[in-house]
Amino acid sequence: MKFVLMTLLCVAIASRTLGEDDVFDDFEDDIQLQLGATKVPDPLESVNRGLYWVNDKLYFYALKPVSVGYKTVMPEPVRKSVNNFFKNLGFPKRVVNNLLQMKWRGAAGELRNFTFNTTAGVLGLFNVAENYYKWEAYDEDFGQTLGHYGADSWMAVHLPLLGPSNLRDSIGMVPDLFLNPVFYIDSWGVSLSISGGDVVNHTSLRIGAYEDMKASSLDPYRFMHDAYEQNRSKKLEE
Repeated sequence: MKFVLMTLLCVAIASRTLGEDDVFDDFEDDIQLQLGATKVPDPLESVNRGLYWVNDKLYFYALKPVSVGYKTVMPEPVRKSVNNFFKNLGFPKRVVNNLLQMKWRGAAGELRNFTFNTTAGVLGLFNVAENYYKWEAYDEDFGQTLGHYGADSWMAVHLPLLGPSNLRDSIGMVPDLFLNPVFYIDSWGVSLSISGGDVVNHTSLRIGAYEDMKASSLDPYRFMHDAYEQNRSKKLEE
């Protein structure tokens, strides 16, 4: 049970798929124009839509109310610093996957960013690498590593709690899990609290994005998966 819960919540830290990294934020204009351009087989569509319905209800009846309450009592600068801390904590995943893809510049850049953010940024609470030095981040995960070596998406998958994905990226979440420092905390209660806290904090910074997507989409399920695939395809090209 601990492994299952930790897998879900630690992966939520790694991928931020519940409100993810911001699948819709960076590519919103392109997605609106090119919706449906990226086709991935969806043989489990009925199951995936059922899981989407469950995740949707969990968001509105659990995650959003908690996140709104948290947002009310926690100032935005503090929430941004917490977000920076967890982003900095994802350094092992990013640097290892850059190395696996032989992206030496990316690995060196991640090491540089981590060093400066951990020291000058006070354990990552302040993203000095990006905010002050304008240094580029090199965000890579094992799903991208598999794609780098020729693995395609295979088929659409909608994960409990985590949302839209594909089979390749879902498999890739497992190795990334073991690169997450939170996974190695002995007390499962503490590790679950940390992981859940990150999800709530991250969601509190993005309240409204999911609602806007639903309001502007005739088929939110299909929109989410098309947006996800276009985002991932673009990252693989970088």
